[in-house]
Amino acid sequence: MKKIILSSIILIFLITGIGFAFQNEPDGFRGLKWGDAPTEDMYFSSQAISKYDIHKGNYYYRKSDKLKIGSAELVSIKYLFNLYSNQFYKVWGMFYSETNYDILKIIFEEKFGLPTKLKNKKYPLFWNGDKTKIQLFFYPDKNAGIFTIINREIHSEEPEDNKQKEAEKAKEDF
Repeated sequence: MKKIILSSIILIFLITGIGFAFQNEPDGFRGLKWGDAPTEDMYFSSQAISKYDIHKGNYYYRKSDKLKIGSAELVSIKYLFNLYSNQFYKVWGMFYSETNYDILKIIFEEKFGLPTKLKNKKYPLFWNGDKTKIQLFFYPDKNAGIFTIINREIHSEEPEDNKQKEAEKAKEDF
């Protein structure tokens, strides 16, 4: 009987979408929408393509970026674009100190609602939406943390995904 009731509740959540969305789900970050190309005020920082890189793509930054969210101080903000289509799909910000983590937690909870967290753990926090996933991490041993805002519809591209383009780029190198 308990299984039927629990299954019914889960089914209701699945049908209505409750539990897989959060309030104010972002459609980008600081004026840049998911899928946009880098803007003129952005500078190329690096490219991550190794199989060991979790966050593959082209990294950009803005010199004019305000390195704060509320009163939380950030060290950097990086915008991540796909390798080939150069579509914006992820942003991450780095910060130092648990105080900045606590401030970001308050701001994110106010803006996006209550997060999901791992049982009996203070960090990390997750907000899982239909189109966007937000993560807030803190690493006490490093006194540092990051937040990521990731579009679920645009995925990172691998060199393996576009063998022809890779072969064409090397055509004149021999």
